[in-house]
Amino acid sequence: MVMDRRTFLTAALGTAGVLALGGCDDPDTAGDAGPSGPVGRPTIRLGAPQDFGFPSPFTYLAGPGYTRMSLLYDTLLWKDGSGQLLPWLASRYERSDDGRRYTFELRDDVAWSDGVPLTAEDVAFTFGYFAAQTLSPTVLAQPNFVSEVRATGDHTIEMTLDVAAVTFPEVIAAAIPIIPRHVWSNVAEASKAQDPAVLVGTGPYRLESYDRAQASYLFAARDDYFLGRPYVERIEITAVGNELTALLAGGIDAAGSAVTGVQPVALGPFRDDPSYGLIEETGGFAIPLYFNHSRGGAMADVVFRRACALAIDRPNIVERLLGGNGLPGNPGYLPPGHPFHVEVEQYPFDLEAANQLLDSGGYTRPGGTGLRQAPDGTPLRFAVSVLNSLPAVVELVLATLSEVGIELVPESLSLPALLGARARGDYEMTINFDGGVGADPDSMRRVYSAPAGGSTGVPGYANPELDDLAQRQLVTPDQAERRALIARMQEIVALDVPLLPLYYPTLYHAFDKSVFDAWYFTPGNAGVAGPFPYNKHAFITGRISGLDIRPVGD
Repeated sequence: MVMDRRTFLTAALGTAGVLALGGCDDPDTAGDAGPSGPVGRPTIRLGAPQDFGFPSPFTYLAGPGYTRMSLLYDTLLWKDGSGQLLPWLASRYERSDDGRRYTFELRDDVAWSDGVPLTAEDVAFTFGYFAAQTLSPTVLAQPNFVSEVRATGDHTIEMTLDVAAVTFPEVIAAAIPIIPRHVWSNVAEASKAQDPAVLVGTGPYRLESYDRAQASYLFAARDDYFLGRPYVERIEITAVGNELTALLAGGIDAAGSAVTGVQPVALGPFRDDPSYGLIEETGGFAIPLYFNHSRGGAMADVVFRRACALAIDRPNIVERLLGGNGLPGNPGYLPPGHPFHVEVEQYPFDLEAANQLLDSGGYTRPGGTGLRQAPDGTPLRFAVSVLNSLPAVVELVLATLSEVGIELVPESLSLPALLGARARGDYEMTINFDGGVGADPDSMRRVYSAPAGGSTGVPGYANPELDDLAQRQLVTPDQAERRALIARMQEIVALDVPLLPLYYPTLYHAFDKSVFDAWYFTPGNAGVAGPFPYNKHAFITGRISGLDIRPVGD
């Protein structure tokens, strides 16, 4: 069924559990489109596979939830389609010589969506409030390295860092949403706040309605936004079974391929029809196989993990699963094409070598066939947690590992359950997601370094040399020196195989050019959202780069 704006709004408001918020524009004036381009400010209809949480800075779910939240809340800096950090809530900033102190000058014309002016006290409050909360690991933007934030004037902020993190502008200043003190100072537990009254932000949109059961969100532009009236009038998101199919049927205006990848046949209609646009990105997203080292036994044995790497045919996964739309996983973590990527040990598919390695490690296989046993007699049978939409990947991995006497028992989980299990280390093996592989290479510290202890880390893995390198690269502003440190980190993880990236899917985004055509994949990610093409900068400006807002009808 094709939904126009009025149908969408009526359906959303008529569903039990919907949150309705005031302050939106007249729906009759928004989003009309013609064959030669938008007439008036466009409305964009998007599909989603599921709900991604109440869009506050403390309750959204993972990267897609972060993109929805970012429509309501702003950061000090923000990235556009060129990959450049732009002044956003902050008009300028300075870094001290030792790299541990930043001074931000805020714009003086920014107001919260309830009309209260933004001040430096709101920024200082934000960082203190985040530090006092216990949040789900699916809330990706949580400040690190920041020891003190204080307002030194009505619109001036001074931040002091624990360490001189060179990534601070991108992973903190351009990622942490600023919240209003006059709203959240009255909320003790942010993770439990589900009242729409708390959704007061400086962002370009207001949330007009939200229905958790239907996974629907309706955002309306703020005409009083400090950068100017946003180019896109309304953003409507609702659950669909298959986004590409829904786009062809006219039910939505743009569709991303699944983050697990897509076969070429699914993209044929969009390549053949000039009314559609199609953009792509490879290397910004990974599907890795994690080993839980804290379980001990085979999981903590590098011989076992190297044997698994030899026994998994990663190029075949790309060909069989994606029809070639992707790249085989790199044991050094960073994908080919990443500015910091170096060549490391690849473990080409070799069942004979895998069997020999397992034999040398004391993993016996009586009679030369069947299930192997560890040196202590434990069968090599492991549960592998996986997203319920990834059965094909599991089958391909399971099939080749069984050839060398390793049995996997799949456990199918929902996305929240899967991400939660990884964050808690509650698994033996898991095939999971990583949206940080294409971002700043400090992502390697967050995944592999024991002191980092992040929600995407490898439980129980510890390598003192890697931990030292990870900390040194974090505070090394010289790019050549930092590149050498990260190169060595890649060599180490390729030898240790703490986890094994299986493949990097090519992500695609197809769209109706007559509705909106300024789509892009943000280089190195926007905020912490991963490589998704839903950067609010494009919705505000109607352009790929800069802050100049595109004239309506252009």
